[in-house]
Amino acid sequence: MIFVSNNIWLSEVSLNDADELVYCMGNKDIYDNTMRIPFPYSRANAISWLENSILFEKENGFNHNFAIRNQTGKLIGLIGFHFNYGVKADKSEIGYWLSKDYRNQGIMTSVIKIFCQLAKEQYKMKALEAGVFAFNAASQQVLFKAGFTQKERRPEWFKKEGQKIDAVIFAKVL
Repeated sequence: MIFVSNNIWLSEVSLNDADELVYCMGNKDIYDNTMRIPFPYSRANAISWLENSILFEKENGFNHNFAIRNQTGKLIGLIGFHFNYGVKADKSEIGYWLSKDYRNQGIMTSVIKIFCQLAKEQYKMKALEAGVFAFNAASQQVLFKAGFTQKERRPEWFKKEGQKIDAVIFAKVL
């Protein structure tokens, strides 16, 4: 367990998180602002994702996805490494989302700051990156507040539902 604040902490994910994951993913905003999350999000999607995350941990000996939990232990979001440069690389892209009920409270900014410390200290990473849709101003603001800098803008970088979407790439040296 990794404490973020008195009311928020990070932990490994478990199969017990399936129902809460489905509930959170019922908000289409998460789908609209991410590339890898399906909508509608089913219990089968949740179980499959959780099983893959748990299997990764068993096979590699470390976690790459962390549940963001409130004071009661309820899953309210996720943050994780994509390991797009490989699991032994000293940098990675990160992905994250937070349940609509918990947004605009500074939670994700605090989570990302702690996650950066974890990346540096436990995973020995030297840099983190995050790619967000150009229209997602809230996520960009969170990254700025967490100490990331805008690296570049990539026109038509993503393609989702047949539409090309500009990306804004952020980076932070740890």
